[in-house]
Amino acid sequence: MDRSTKFGLIIGFIVTLSLIIVVYIFKPLSSPPVDTAKAKPTPAVATPTVEKKVLSTTPVQANTVPLSNQAELLQQRDKLYKDFSAMSDALSHGQQPDLRQVSQMLEQQKQLVRTGTVAADEAISYCQFLRQILPAMERQIDQNIIELEQLKRSAIQKVQS
Repeated sequence: MDRSTKFGLIIGFIVTLSLIIVVYIFKPLSSPPVDTAKAKPTPAVATPTVEKKVLSTTPVQANTVPLSNQAELLQQRDKLYKDFSAMSDALSHGQQPDLRQVSQMLEQQKQLVRTGTVAADEAISYCQFLRQILPAMERQIDQNIIELEQLKRSAIQKVQS
């Protein structure tokens, strides 16, 4: 094995490991099972339905996200991390990723930053890594980094005002 192949394998392993750790850290906690045997039946009471909203705690966007969408966004984020991990693993084995798929992943990442599901700094870090390993997409990735930095600045301005 030549030096660049070893380096690629090491980088791929490190990125894959870090992505797995990030996914594990941000994995939603499972709720404890409800013991239905001890639960007392409660009479049905009509209550008005209120849409619950959660304020994102990341400094990326201060948008409110309905709880039903929040679980879906977390699943999208986890899938995105797994896709990045699979791409990194394929690169470490000498396979080039489909550039259209990478473009879609970058666009999805931007959407997740807009909703506050992914931190802008984290997304920028991924883009900087991709720029190093995919020189063919350098221009598009640079544009994506610029847009992410603009999103980050606008979110900070919203929080300050």
